[in-house]
Amino acid sequence: MIRFKLLSLLLLVFYSTSTVYAQDIYEDKYQWKIPGGKYIDPVSFFSLHGYVNAVYAGESPEWKQGNFNGIGMPGQVILPNTNTSSFNNDVALWLSSELSEKASVIMELHLVNNPSGVGAAGPGGITFVLTEANLRYKLIKNYLAVSAGTFWSVFGIQNQDWLGAQNLFTTIPLASGAYVTHYNERGLRLDGSFAKGEWGLNYVFSVGNGFNAWDISGYNSFDNNNNKTINGRVSVFPGFGEHLNIGISYGQGLLFERDPSAASDTKQFYDNSFKAFGADITAKWNDFSLRSYLIQSEEILINNQTEKIFPNTGFMAELSFKQGLGENSKIDAVIPKIRFDQLDKSMFVEGTDDVYTTISFGLNFQINSNFLLSLDHNWITEKNFSLDNNRMVARVSANF
Repeated sequence: MIRFKLLSLLLLVFYSTSTVYAQDIYEDKYQWKIPGGKYIDPVSFFSLHGYVNAVYAGESPEWKQGNFNGIGMPGQVILPNTNTSSFNNDVALWLSSELSEKASVIMELHLVNNPSGVGAAGPGGITFVLTEANLRYKLIKNYLAVSAGTFWSVFGIQNQDWLGAQNLFTTIPLASGAYVTHYNERGLRLDGSFAKGEWGLNYVFSVGNGFNAWDISGYNSFDNNNNKTINGRVSVFPGFGEHLNIGISYGQGLLFERDPSAASDTKQFYDNSFKAFGADITAKWNDFSLRSYLIQSEEILINNQTEKIFPNTGFMAELSFKQGLGENSKIDAVIPKIRFDQLDKSMFVEGTDDVYTTISFGLNFQINSNFLLSLDHNWITEKNFSLDNNRMVARVSANF
């Protein structure tokens, strides 16, 4: 009886605390949200959410020869990095808590298979990846909040696709390769929003250590080149509530400083920096949903005598239609989907480049709000060479 009373008291204290601090992490519907924002419980003192993906990918005879089809490491994260048919899976967890009326903390943890097949955390290639770990403090309600720690880059909306359970397709859009791949920043982030009726605006800016390469291999613990990287996005909701959002983004930074002892035909012989511009749109009309983005970037190589600029352009557009099946059906909805995705990526050797194009289509079956079956086929083409790397993918996703 004493233990029961003690447990009841603890639950009461927890509930009271959560009630006191149950201020929305997302204060209005137009506020900028992190890529995994839908897994954050805005009214809990403590919350735990996540998902599990189970994936089957069909045979693709030259899948591995495609350098992850232009994206670079870590490439198609939850697709098996093998030419044969194979199963794979990944797991993600979000832990969040409101520490006070103004302060909150979040951690996002992924357990994925290392594309190499060898992982540091155990057998089967399992690797732990920490993509968000930061404290957020509201300086001015709605208008200004500051976050410090580790977070997904705030540039654009392409980072949402790295979270497999909320990706319309299982493949990562190749277009994302026009921006630094799988970019998790360490630094400071500012965000805020303004709302008036069906109109809204939000912004987010960050300054951090940046990367030392164009992909995740350049993610270091510290800033090693004494040059901070800035990224930002501003978006508007132009009078249609949450049904239409248009955003623009900008980023720039130094990837690495030149090594005078490096060979002259390598990037290490130059100071290597980047600039990136982005535009994105998400729209809903009745049961139709559109999501699209354009990224234009430059890798800029400079030494005492030479400046070389290598442009990259990525464009992605995906359209889906959600057809509800009624209360008596065992499936809530069927969602036909189609995606066009292209990456025009310059190579270091002057006079050569490549264009990767993917056309994907398929069906999603929304079993219920927490359970999804995704089926799609992906046709991939390359401009300067031909690979037999088309692939059929099936995915089951469950979230909690």
